[in-house]
Amino acid sequence: MGKGLRAKDGERGVKWKDFHTLCSVFCALCSVLLILSFPSNIDARVKGKCKNCHSMHAVKPYPVLTKGGCLGCHAQDPSGTRNIIIIGKTRIPQVIHHMDNGDLAGGNFYYVSDDFNPDYSKGHNVLGISLQEQPPMDVPPGFMGNVVIPGGTGPAYWPQQQQLTCAGTWGCHGNRTIENPYKSIYGAHHTDDSVIDGSTVGRSYRFLYGIKGKEHKNWEYQATTDDHNGYKGDTSYSTMDTISYLCGECHTRFHPNPNLGGETAVGDTVWLRHPTDIAFSSVHGGYAGSEFQAYTTYSLQAPVAYKNPTGRESIVDMDSIIMCPSCHRAHASPYQDMLRWDYTNSMLDRGDGCLTCHTRKGR
Repeated sequence: MGKGLRAKDGERGVKWKDFHTLCSVFCALCSVLLILSFPSNIDARVKGKCKNCHSMHAVKPYPVLTKGGCLGCHAQDPSGTRNIIIIGKTRIPQVIHHMDNGDLAGGNFYYVSDDFNPDYSKGHNVLGISLQEQPPMDVPPGFMGNVVIPGGTGPAYWPQQQQLTCAGTWGCHGNRTIENPYKSIYGAHHTDDSVIDGSTVGRSYRFLYGIKGKEHKNWEYQATTDDHNGYKGDTSYSTMDTISYLCGECHTRFHPNPNLGGETAVGDTVWLRHPTDIAFSSVHGGYAGSEFQAYTTYSLQAPVAYKNPTGRESIVDMDSIIMCPSCHRAHASPYQDMLRWDYTNSMLDRGDGCLTCHTRKGR
């Protein structure tokens, strides 16, 4: 009988141990579910179902199981009128569309697309959207080889017939030290981007590796003077994290940063080119009493950069910084040279086009 009782006591001991383990697992699961049920600052860049962007099996020639590569997602309906396509929880900005007054911050490749009566002078000629331009515009103006870029160095030269791509060595997005566009941006769409610090592609402004800034939630659709993209600028020319530096990686001679080969802000002689990453306080003759002093309210037509951008800036002052996107769109625009306004008519009314900054000129 004693042995029997001991056996039963032993059995009860084993069962109690199992019950304790189950309780611990159950509590852990409850904790996880509780955390997931509340909002968090940790948020993947892309939400929604996998099928919104990916197929179950490979669709040649597009890797990573994507439905048509970059343009398969970001140019789903080029002739349609949606600038942001929403599929469930997935929101996808469109780089080509036919929506009136709906161009996003980067512009609209519609103006250079071979499917829509293109004018190649109005934007970048990206592979899959338009044909490569003829010489000398088949090479980025101002290009120099072996410049310093985040993660390494740029290409030594621009090969003949090498067309622009969305990402990679010959593009803008992703890690430009990696030639393959898909490998260069791999994983970025699923990265926690609650902090944009430039440390990885996914944590860089608009997946432009190394660049910092504040991203407008609707890609500047219906942006306002106090709710817009926050562009990063730096007048010291000692960093590689500004939006103008990104442009300068290809248009090298247009930026004075020593890493890019530029010597002065305006070129070898006075006003050979327009300066970038320069504050109003640095203008010839000083800021006080200058024509720029009257530009005081942030303008979406001629935006400026800030050393520590928040995207909520509404005031323009002597510390505000002129950048490449102050005048140009990144993708394409309705105007020559990718400008934000019609240059041929911008010298008429103050507060319009060039005269947004140059406030004393015009009428």
